[in-house]
Amino acid sequence: MNYFIGIEDLAANALIAVLAKKEKRFVSYDDMERYGNKVIEVLGQRGKKAILVLSRESTFVFYRDYSDYFKEAEIDGVKGIFLKESKNVEDLIDAFRGYLALDLLLAFTDDLSVETLGVSA
Repeated sequence: MNYFIGIEDLAANALIAVLAKKEKRFVSYDDMERYGNKVIEVLGQRGKKAILVLSRESTFVFYRDYSDYFKEAEIDGVKGIFLKESKNVEDLIDAFRGYLALDLLLAFTDDLSVETLGVSA
């Protein structure tokens, strides 16, 4: 099976990982891309194929469709995605993990994937 991973799943799962370990509400675009690439690698090692679907247009749509959860931010000169104060890790899990295929969930939470965000699983 081929999986297509969009920015909404990538951002939500990256923020779940960092919020759970560091209580940090921000993930840089660079860290998120590294995380996504590692998720793809982990899936590949398990015989699954996946593609990251990241573009300026999908990012624009993401911020529009999920404006109650996320906003773009720049911290210390680094741009990325910030989880709004009104949301927490449980909100992200409820909204973004319930529909994921098990293979994807396992890859998003794999130690190798999570470590790319600067946290240990």
